[in-house]
Amino acid sequence: MDKFLGIDIGGANLKYSDPEGNGEVIYFPMWKKHAELKKKLIEIKGFTSPDAAGVVITAELSDAFRSKAEGIEIISGICRDVFDEVYFLDVNGNLKKEIDDPELFSASNWVASTLFLKKTYDNFLFVDIGSTTTDLIPAKEEILANRTDFLRMKEFELIYFGVLRTPVSFIMPFYSGFRVSSEFFSITADIFLVCGDIKEKDYTVETPDGRGKSLHECMQRISRVFCADLDEVGKDFIRNFAASCREKMISEVKEAIERHVSRYSLDRIIACGIGEFLIREAFERLDYDLEYISLKEKYGESSDFFPAFAMANLVKEMRE
Repeated sequence: MDKFLGIDIGGANLKYSDPEGNGEVIYFPMWKKHAELKKKLIEIKGFTSPDAAGVVITAELSDAFRSKAEGIEIISGICRDVFDEVYFLDVNGNLKKEIDDPELFSASNWVASTLFLKKTYDNFLFVDIGSTTTDLIPAKEEILANRTDFLRMKEFELIYFGVLRTPVSFIMPFYSGFRVSSEFFSITADIFLVCGDIKEKDYTVETPDGRGKSLHECMQRISRVFCADLDEVGKDFIRNFAASCREKMISEVKEAIERHVSRYSLDRIIACGIGEFLIREAFERLDYDLEYISLKEKYGESSDFFPAFAMANLVKEMRE
């Protein structure tokens, strides 16, 4: 029986999965490790032994590449070197062996997830909050989202924040009379660890200061946003600030959900990603009568690498 593999190559993480949901998220900062991509993919191929692989790419936006087109061409070339049979998904939902137009293959991981879900559901809003970004993809008879990140950002189909890597100053530039520092002192992983939503093991990215990931160290980093030490501002101040950042993100997700549900008359929210806890809280505050579907509850840990899981199944279906 043939074996299939789905791979989601992002700017910060490599994610892979087979059609049954056996997979992993590997922290792989493309801006620092792009020269090691081939080696890492060979390693993944070695312990998965796929007959065919399906790849979606978002790492082309990394500043390791001079343009998105260059990123797509380099990454797809590496994939073709590594895998005997490999398919790439474009933003129109086509699986292809060759990259005929690099722009059509840029940032296509959400397409894989939505195509897979459309085989089971209709009239839904797919919401995926990851380490770096939040996708909101409306779908009825067809996928209604725009096909580029540029246009998706304009229409609130892409919000550029996540639960691990986003600089805190981007989330909350003003707080309690302060205009906070724009230095890269703290990230949302610090916020959600202080709030109790994640544990140290979930803090899978590098810390801004290169130090540890304990509660105390997260609080210290957050205090730097105010150009202060922790004992200068106090733990209660930091806890309240973290709670305010969390609340602001929930509010923005809620407003974006309302925008799409109202515009397209959608019936259900399908939620996934490591930040699904934010989606659920946003959903609970809605005034709409909607169904809530948790991909974490349905598919387990593969919800954390859902585009890769979806790609494995799409390639399997095509080949069989």
